[in-house]
Amino acid sequence: MRAMAAGLLVGLWAAGIWAAATPEQHQKLVETCRWLSQQDLAYGQSWQPPGHPHVITMDCSNTIRFIVWKVFGLNLPRTASSQYVFLKEKGKVREVPLREDGKVDPAELVADMRSGDLLFWEWTYNVPRDPPISHVMIYLGRKKDGQAMVAGSSQRMDGERGGGVDIYTFDPNAPSGNARNFFNFITHRGRLVAYARPIARPGWAERGGLE
Repeated sequence: MRAMAAGLLVGLWAAGIWAAATPEQHQKLVETCRWLSQQDLAYGQSWQPPGHPHVITMDCSNTIRFIVWKVFGLNLPRTASSQYVFLKEKGKVREVPLREDGKVDPAELVADMRSGDLLFWEWTYNVPRDPPISHVMIYLGRKKDGQAMVAGSSQRMDGERGGGVDIYTFDPNAPSGNARNFFNFITHRGRLVAYARPIARPGWAERGGLE
């Protein structure tokens, strides 16, 4: 596992991206996500981590809760929406940069982020919450070839292992589900809307990213 993680770590370091507070946390993040991807967990599967007192439903938000707790020792709320609200109230959420056509500007976004940042999508399905944040993943950084990578639990089947709890390539403008009405008409299109830095000091977003 450490050898597999090292390949990604070299790429991340070469890109000059340090998303964790320390190099040790950064390495622990990558190794934790690699280890999780090797557990062959489907999206939403019940799982009890070794030495953990509880069984966890490994949907997107619980997977991120486990990763953030394991790596940074922080406890996040249960749902993606409540995680977003919790971090936004602390000034740790920033909206994604948009181009003139309304799509996310990938270059500007990746330049601003660092591994350990959480990514939030809205309306990936009919979510009865306000705000309608419905999906969350964690950013790992870029590999040597420049490809940005994320980790988490997804119903996509194109992860490194195949899908579920896995590591995925990151395209901020990739199709991400939709919300539909009773007649199956699309009412809202799923889209990436924000990213958060859990380990930043309170007010990080308002101070323009200064930590």
